[in-house]
Amino acid sequence: MHFIRIQSMRHCRLLPFIFLLLLLAACSSGMASQPTSTPTSRPTPSPGITPTPTIPDVPSRLVHFLTPDHVQLAGLLYGHGKTIVICSHELHSTKAIWSLSGMAQRLALHGYKVLAYDFRGNGDSSGPSDLTKLDVDLRAAIAFARQQKATKIVLLGSSMGGTATLKVAASEQVAAVITLSAPEAFLTNVDAEVKAIRAPKLFINSQNDDYAAETMHMYTLASPPKEIHMYPGGAHGTEIFYGDYSDDLTQRILHFVAHYAPAG
Repeated sequence: MHFIRIQSMRHCRLLPFIFLLLLLAACSSGMASQPTSTPTSRPTPSPGITPTPTIPDVPSRLVHFLTPDHVQLAGLLYGHGKTIVICSHELHSTKAIWSLSGMAQRLALHGYKVLAYDFRGNGDSSGPSDLTKLDVDLRAAIAFARQQKATKIVLLGSSMGGTATLKVAASEQVAAVITLSAPEAFLTNVDAEVKAIRAPKLFINSQNDDYAAETMHMYTLASPPKEIHMYPGGAHGTEIFYGDYSDDLTQRILHFVAHYAPAG
């Protein structure tokens, strides 16, 4: 009995140590089961977005000229040179679309004089808006360009301004014609004028634009020399300058103008 009592006492003395060992083992196991902290990588930017190039700082001056029916139109004149590019704007917009896109400034840096003007009733031009007089206003801009001693004139128009450009180019002596998303019929159909244009033509649009089919049809009607380029997506007119194809569009226009109407 005495031996059993001694053994029991020894076991009782060992119990706290056994309990402590079990507790330490449990804590160690709990710490091991916790997830380890791993550094997380930052999300990478989408590779499909092309940053918009910085628009060059090119000075311009405000100019005014009269139409044959005595409406004063306003425009911004950029650059120097004897080759003048005349830019016609879209519906519900102003000449500002050409400076916001950077096209006017980049043409000027390449040695061209650029006239971006407002149709009557828009921007800084006087008179009420009259969509039946778009061709009258563009012809007044051409007359002003000739007063500036222009030896070559290039017409660049977007959407509504592109249709006016095609209409006027059929009967004016111009070096080249460029349109962005121009409707085939804006108030009147311009198929006959497109066929009559002898100057080199560049038709540009997006594949899903509302007027994409009309752009392709006008291209088939036009006589050589002619070019067409249809960008993916649905950007309309100068909106193409703000997407993935901004640089391609800019370079395409600069190359076309330089080829058919060198700066001088």
